[in-house]
Amino acid sequence: MRTAFIPWVLVTLVHLVSCCEMGTHYMKDEKCCKMCGPGKRMLVDDNCEDPRCQDCQDGEYQSGFTIKTTCERQPSCDPNLHFLPQNKPSKTELSKCQCEIGYYCTQSDDCDTCIKHTVCKPGQRVFKKGASFSDTVCKPCENGTFSTSDSSDTCMKWSECESGYYQKTPGNSTSDRTCVAGTNIYIILLGVGVFLIIVAIVVFVFIKKRKSGCYKFPKKTIEVLTHGEPEDVEKAYQPLNQQPQEDIDHSVPVSPTLSNLTDNGNFVAQEDGKPTITPTTESNSFL
Repeated sequence: MRTAFIPWVLVTLVHLVSCCEMGTHYMKDEKCCKMCGPGKRMLVDDNCEDPRCQDCQDGEYQSGFTIKTTCERQPSCDPNLHFLPQNKPSKTELSKCQCEIGYYCTQSDDCDTCIKHTVCKPGQRVFKKGASFSDTVCKPCENGTFSTSDSSDTCMKWSECESGYYQKTPGNSTSDRTCVAGTNIYIILLGVGVFLIIVAIVVFVFIKKRKSGCYKFPKKTIEVLTHGEPEDVEKAYQPLNQQPQEDIDHSVPVSPTLSNLTDNGNFVAQEDGKPTITPTTESNSFL
C-alpha cells in the first residue's frame, strides 16, 4: 500500500508543475496562481486565479511578471546635474539617465554622474570626439601647423612668404607665420653684428699690445709731456727711431777781398753766432 502511494504523489506533483508556468505563475497552497504582468504591481493576492493588479505610477517601472506589491523607481535625472530630462519614462523597463551634449557618463551600466568633455585648447586638435560614455581625446598640432580656437577639428599649415616678402614673426602651434614686404631685418642685424665683432677685435688687439709695452713712451718723454714746454712736447712726439740730422751750413760763401785777408794773405773765416769783424788800418794820427 505504501509502495503504491509514493508514485501517486510524484505523478501529482509533476502534473501540477507542468500545468503551472513558472514565468507567469507561482505555486501557493498547492495551487497554480497568476502573477501581475510588466508595468503592474499586485494589490492583494486573495484571488489566486485572478489577482488584483495596479499600474505603476509615473517614475516607477516593473520589468517582468511579479507578485510584489510595489514597483521599482526610475532613476532621478536632475537637469541641474547636466542630465537630460526624462519625458514619460517607461513603466515596463529601466530608463537610464543621459547626459546633455558636452558631458559623458562615467559608467555605461549606471549613469549616475555627468562629466564635462575635455576641451582641446589652441595648439591642439580633436583626435577623437567625445560620446555619451567616453571623453574627448586631444592631440598636439604637428610642426608647421597651428590652431587658434578651442576644440579645432584640424590644424592649419603655416603661411609661406612669397617672393619679395620676408618672415616678420615665426609661426608656432597657436599662431600663423606673418610676412611683410621689404628687406629682411635679420640680414641687417647680422651685418651690424659682424661689424661690432670686428670693432671689438680691433680694440682688443690694441689694448693687448699696449699692455705688452709696444706703445709705451720713454720716461724722459713722459717727463717732457707732463712738465715741458710746447716745443719740447712737439719734439717728444717725434719717432724714437728717427736718426738725428747734422747741422747744415746754409750761409753764402764769402769771396776773398782785401778786407777778409790777413797780412800773410790767408782767408779769414768767421764762426757762426759771432758778428763779422771788418779789419781796418791803424792810424797814428790823432784827431
